[in-house]
Amino acid sequence: MKYTFQDSTELPLQRDFIQDLNNFIEMAKKVLPLENSAIELSEEETEEISSLEARIREIEDFSKDVQQYVDERSKGAEEKEILECRNSVIDACVETADKGLKELNLKLEQIKRQSESGIYKIEMDLLNNLNPLFESGIYGANKAYSVSSKDGTLKGTLKASFSGMEYSCDLVYAHDILSVREVYGDLSLPTWTKAGIFSKENKVKMIDVSDYTITSMNFDGVAHIDLSFENKKGDQKFKIVSDSDAYQIYQGEFEITGDEKLLQSLNIDDVSGVVNDVKKYMELFIKHQKLTQILLDGQDAVRNNEVFDCLKLIAEQYGEIVSESLEKGYVKNEITIKIEASDGTRTEKYITKEEAFDQLAELGSEGLELASILNVD
Repeated sequence: MKYTFQDSTELPLQRDFIQDLNNFIEMAKKVLPLENSAIELSEEETEEISSLEARIREIEDFSKDVQQYVDERSKGAEEKEILECRNSVIDACVETADKGLKELNLKLEQIKRQSESGIYKIEMDLLNNLNPLFESGIYGANKAYSVSSKDGTLKGTLKASFSGMEYSCDLVYAHDILSVREVYGDLSLPTWTKAGIFSKENKVKMIDVSDYTITSMNFDGVAHIDLSFENKKGDQKFKIVSDSDAYQIYQGEFEITGDEKLLQSLNIDDVSGVVNDVKKYMELFIKHQKLTQILLDGQDAVRNNEVFDCLKLIAEQYGEIVSESLEKGYVKNEITIKIEASDGTRTEKYITKEEAFDQLAELGSEGLELASILNVD
């Protein structure tokens, strides 16, 4: 697919922007009410918790004051009756206060648990509803992948950052067990072996590692890529490390690329090919992605009710493309793109500014602010 503006200039990112914009609006209509309900719940619970904590402090202070007063009034007294009276008053005060404090503390803990449970449920709903957007709709984010084979399944994590926002996702890949062959094809690496009938000499031997199982893969989103793989027995382990165009290859702890003779037998094109294909695999062969956390300026955006602020950052990206589409379009107030399929078939997709605005306006002031950032107001 080829995506262009209406004047046939290519979109800055080859994606169905109209679909992404519609998805963004639909997602905002789901998550903003959820975040507002979390804010309301938090405010209600905070008020109730503050009231209970104030009552607890008042009872504690009153009990302390009564005991101090009785102690002062009976100070120096030697009469049995006065001392018994003092002890009775203090015991009664302590008993009554402890009973009341126990009940209030139990109620306080119950409210805190209910509040945490309610807020946690909303947070999970928010992350679930945001997942499709963060799966594909964050343009220009720097994405780092870490993948490993655990419990017979290839799983990984994605950590991405964009404009002060960071997010993390759990990943499940298309393969449970992945071999070098399935990622790249045939691959052989040089190593030393002992050979000779009468006297054993070190000779270069090419080891076919095509059927070795990949145990881990990592990509920092910039230049560093590494992958580790081993044979079925686990007694032969290799690691390839790539930083830009520099490569290091290890057999166990031994660095193959540090040996000049072995380096001469190494096919660098194969190494480069497998590194590139490993990167593509980590990016493209994700079977399932689950958003687990969003941070804004290093703080939990979902827990701190800052999802709206994150949406505004994303809307800024979209707003730039909206403006460019309007400038390069032929119909006033229509955000239009053209799509050319591989067989040459061409179609157009659009949404009017009014349609986008009306949907966002349903959300009140927050929706109007998003409409302004998206340049559809």
